[in-house]
Amino acid sequence: MSLIEILIISIGLSLDVYAVVVCQGAVLLRIEKTKLLKMSLFFCAWQVAAVAIGHAVTLIPYLADIAHNVSSIGELISVIIFTGMGVYMLYKAWKNEGILERLSDINYKQLSAAAFFTSLDALFAGMGFGLLQARFYIVALCILIVTAFMVILGLYTGMRLGYEQKTKAYGIGGILLLISAVDVVLKYLA
Repeated sequence: MSLIEILIISIGLSLDVYAVVVCQGAVLLRIEKTKLLKMSLFFCAWQVAAVAIGHAVTLIPYLADIAHNVSSIGELISVIIFTGMGVYMLYKAWKNEGILERLSDINYKQLSAAAFFTSLDALFAGMGFGLLQARFYIVALCILIVTAFMVILGLYTGMRLGYEQKTKAYGIGGILLLISAVDVVLKYLA
């Protein structure tokens, strides 16, 4: 996989995090640098850990043998994973659930649950990256940088503009993941 492909998928995955953080930013009166750093590290750790676990699953000898013996199966599974994640994010954009905006502080218990659920798609993306034999350190670095940027951008966007921006983030993330699936089809299966 090229760096551009990895970057596009990383952005698509991190837009899910962005949408969650926009909602958190919508209820903050001000953003403290230490809390911003904690949130960035928190989401980055969850995303990278999920991608690492997904990538490690593809290193299991049985799955690795399948991927090496029939390389198109790995690419086909990657297309299915990226397409499924893209459709799911577009569904979340279409669903457009609202939140009650009122000033409060960061709720780390809710944030933990949100980080877990937003990292589930990163787990499957890690499998897709592994099946496409992407270099893990490049994938992890891209996801780390993009996620940290999206947390910072999401918190400030939420504080300034409100939670309405999350729908756009889900939609854009879904489209980017679908583009990645089409790219895999064109590059690896055609």
